[in-house]
Amino acid sequence: MTLYLAYSFEATDHAHTHLADFWEWMAARNLWFYSGLDMILATSWRIETQPASTIIHHEVAFADETGLAEYRAALTAKGLDPPWEQRRRDQDRWCRIVARSVQTSPPAHMTLPRRSGTAMLPTRQTARGPSPALRSQ
Repeated sequence: MTLYLAYSFEATDHAHTHLADFWEWMAARNLWFYSGLDMILATSWRIETQPASTIIHHEVAFADETGLAEYRAALTAKGLDPPWEQRRRDQDRWCRIVARSVQTSPPAHMTLPRRSGTAMLPTRQTARGPSPALRSQ
């Protein structure tokens, strides 16, 4: 059974003030933070933009509970290295964890109900007709 460690990060005011630096930091963090952690099957990132903030949803996939336990032990060991730990703590300047969970299933694929070959949601008309997303349905 695959396990997913899910985090939601909220970008700080500092990140919003320095957006280019923030995304550069996020990309670099992904490389160094997960370096050598072979128990990780995959990672994924999704961005949620709200009027007052940006939420970054992050999932880390493991084959099983053993993989998750190995990950936690490896992070504890990495945290004993002062330069690595200082770099990890640097994330407090950029974002804060607002939620975390362990999930036991991947995102569910769900087919939306159709009525007469069209989506049940109202069609958004423009001067050129339906939106491009709806044209492909």
